[in-house]
Amino acid sequence: MGAYSEIDLERQISGNPFEESGNIPECVGTEPGAAEPQPQEETSHVSPESAPQTNPSADDTANEDEKKKAHEEAEAKRKADFDARQAAKKAAEQEQLDRLAAMSDDEVMAASMKRVSTDTEKLTRRNMKECVAEYIQTMCIEDPAFARKTMHPRKSMIRCFQYISRKAWDYIQDELKANGIQPGPGQQGYGSDIPDDLCYQWAVDYFNDPDAKEDHEEEEKFVPKPYRGSTSKPKSKSKDKTKKETVAKKTEPPKPAESSGQISMMDFAMPEEKAG
Repeated sequence: MGAYSEIDLERQISGNPFEESGNIPECVGTEPGAAEPQPQEETSHVSPESAPQTNPSADDTANEDEKKKAHEEAEAKRKADFDARQAAKKAAEQEQLDRLAAMSDDEVMAASMKRVSTDTEKLTRRNMKECVAEYIQTMCIEDPAFARKTMHPRKSMIRCFQYISRKAWDYIQDELKANGIQPGPGQQGYGSDIPDDLCYQWAVDYFNDPDAKEDHEEEEKFVPKPYRGSTSKPKSKSKDKTKKETVAKKTEPPKPAESSGQISMMDFAMPEEKAG
C-alpha cells in the first residue's frame, strides 16, 4: 500500500468530522488557558464637517441690530421728554400773559411796583438802581398800560439795567469819536458822565421795546445723538504673530559665547606670576 493510502486510512480511523468538511473552529490550535479575543467596541467619530457650526457674523449682526433698536427707542423717549419740557415752558409763559390780561388797572399797578422792587433787590449798584427803580414805579402808577409792559414774562429790571449799560457804552463811544479820541493800549483813561435823565429814558425805552436785544433767549434745540455701533476690528494674525516674535526676541536671554578653540596665553602664565 502506498504512502497516500496509509494517510487516507489514518484519516478515516481518527473520525475527525471537521477535517472532512473543512469547518475548523477558531479555538482549534490555540493553547489551553489562552484568553478569548474580545470584540472591539465601535467608536463613533464625527467629522468636523458634519459637526454643527455657528455663524459668528450672523450673531454679531443680530446683536448690533438689537443695540441700534434700543438706541433709537431711547432717543425717541428723550425727544418726547424734550418736547414736553418746551411745551410746558411755553404754556407757563402764556398762562402769565393770560393772568396779566385778566388783571384790573389797580392790580397791575400794585403788582408792577412789587415786581420792580423784587428785581431791583437782586442788583448791587444801589446808587443807580434805586433811582431808576423809583422812576419806573412812578411810571407804573401814572400809566397802567406801561405797568402791563413791565409785567411781561420776559421783561425784568435786571435786563433793564443791561439795556442801560449797553446804551451807555454806545453813548461813550460816540462821545470819544466826536472828541477825536482813539481808545487803546497806552492811551490816557477817559471818563464820562451820563445824565440821569438819559438813564431814565433808556429804562423806559427798554420796557417799551418788545424786541429788545436783552430779552432774546437762545431757543434750546434738540440735538439727536448718533448711534455708534461696534467699531472694534479683529486684529490680523500676522500682526499678532509679529508682536509675539518681537516680545520673544526681547525676553530671550543672550547665548554664551562659543569657544573659538584657541588657548589663552593666560593659561601659560608663570607659577610665580599666578602666586603673586
